[in-house]
Amino acid sequence: MKKNSLIFIIAFGAVAFISSCSKDGSTGPAGPAGPSYTGAISGHVDMYDQYGSKVLTSLATAQLQLNGGTAISPDATGYYYFGSIKTGDYNISASAPGYASTKTNNFQFLSDTLNRDVKLSAIPNFSPTAVASYAAIGAPGDSVIINFTADTRVREMILFVNNNSAVGGQPANYLVAYVRAIPANATKVGIVISASDLYDAGITSGSAIYLAAYGYVVTDGSAYEDIATGKTVYNAISASPITVTATAP
Repeated sequence: MKKNSLIFIIAFGAVAFISSCSKDGSTGPAGPAGPSYTGAISGHVDMYDQYGSKVLTSLATAQLQLNGGTAISPDATGYYYFGSIKTGDYNISASAPGYASTKTNNFQFLSDTLNRDVKLSAIPNFSPTAVASYAAIGAPGDSVIINFTADTRVREMILFVNNNSAVGGQPANYLVAYVRAIPANATKVGIVISASDLYDAGITSGSAIYLAAYGYVVTDGSAYEDIATGKTVYNAISASPITVTATAP
C-alpha cells in the first residue's frame, strides 16, 4: 500500500511540473530573423492597343519603378532588369506615353532572379457621345443607353455607379462597375443597372445614384487592385467621360 502511494505521489508531481512549464500561445522569445539574400527582379513589358491587340513597337518608352525608386526603361524587346535586390516585399509601378499606368503590389522577393511581367493597355481614343438613364422604382433594374461613334472593330465601354458625384475608375471611386462590348459598327450599348447589385453595395431604392460612362479597352492589362479598398483601379479609360444622375430602382 505504501508503495502504491509513493508511485501516485511521484506521478502527480511529474504532471504538476509539466503543467507549470506549459504556455498558452506564442509567448516565448521570437526566433532569429531569416537569412537575407541578394538577387534580381526582371521580366517583360507587354503593350496592347485599345482593341486588345499586342503592340510590338516603342516598348522602350515604358518607365518602371521598384518601390518608388529610380525609374528604368526596358530594352527594345520589352525586357527590364532590377539588380542587387535584397530579400523583402516589393511593388512595381509602370507607365508609358499614351498608356494607362499600372501597379503590381506587395509581392515577395526571396532570392535568385524573380520573373515579374508587366502589361500596359492603351488609353482609348474614343468616348461616349451621350448617356440616357431610364429609372423604374421597384423594378429589377434601371436601363441605361450609351451612344458611341461607330467603329469597324469591336471595342469595350465601362459604366461606373456610385452614391456620390465623385464617380469614376481613378482611383476606384465607384461602388458598382459594368463592362460591355461595343459590337463592330454599333452606335448604342444598353446596360441594366441591377437593383440587387445596388442593394449589395448599400444603395437603397429611390436614392440618387451617379453614373460615369467611359470608352474602355478590350482585355485591360493595366487594371490592378487598390490596396486601401480592395477594388479594381481602371486607368485604361477614356479621358472624356459622360456623367449623369439617376435614381436607384
